[in-house]
Amino acid sequence: MALHQYKGILFPDTISKDTLDVIPDYPVRDDDIFILTYPKSGTNWMMEIVGKVMKAAGKMADPEEHVTWCFELQMPESDEKPRHVLAMDSPSPRIIHTHLPRQLAPKMVANPQGKVKVIVVLRNPKDVVVSFYHYEKKMETEFDMEYLESWDAYATNYLEGNCMYGDFYDHALGWWKMKDDSHFLFLKYEDMKKDLRSVVGDVAAFLETSLDKVTVDSIAESCTFNTLKAAWGSSDDALKKHLCRKGVIGDWKSMFTPEQNAAYDAKHKLRLEGTGLEFDFE
Repeated sequence: MALHQYKGILFPDTISKDTLDVIPDYPVRDDDIFILTYPKSGTNWMMEIVGKVMKAAGKMADPEEHVTWCFELQMPESDEKPRHVLAMDSPSPRIIHTHLPRQLAPKMVANPQGKVKVIVVLRNPKDVVVSFYHYEKKMETEFDMEYLESWDAYATNYLEGNCMYGDFYDHALGWWKMKDDSHFLFLKYEDMKKDLRSVVGDVAAFLETSLDKVTVDSIAESCTFNTLKAAWGSSDDALKKHLCRKGVIGDWKSMFTPEQNAAYDAKHKLRLEGTGLEFDFE
């Protein structure tokens, strides 16, 4: 997969310089719901939850008509236009996802005003890099490509920020600056695994719905990792069917050497100490 650098960050060629140039001035609607993630952090899982919450609240009949996944992307084989352009025609309220770091996101999302809602999902970086590596390996096989380096090289490049969407900590801490802003809801992938019902309840409250306990429980039951893995795994969409792998906390232990673990721990402490941002690693 060809990569290019934009303002010091690596992007795949499916995300063009022209798109990245215009996204900061993207027109955000007052009732937009933005979902922000670093890759392999529970993106589609959260989008599924938000769609079901909004449907149950009577705010949209068919969530798929309102959703734009990775709106900075343009897949040449399927997208006639960049997805941020296609999203212009989506009905309100829109559910828009992006992996972009805060400094490259729409200005009205990076520093929101009005009633726009922004949900940020974070996941521990060790599990992220393992999930990212396995996902790219599957894409390599699916599309008969040969571009992925060894696990050791991949882990080193990721630790140094030489990877798609840039350094994990730059990305996470850029959005974490908004933790006290009422437009934002910060959630953890690990909490989605441990107590999905509470996460669904938090999302429902943040989106100002009045769903009862029975409805929240029903949504949580329909959005368990295993339920979605079974549904997406049978998809004809090559990208979608490989979205879910194990979905466990601590899978990094199956790949990391002691030396890699020590290096990751050192950077983790250096970057997060004193920020208030914490992660569960098992």
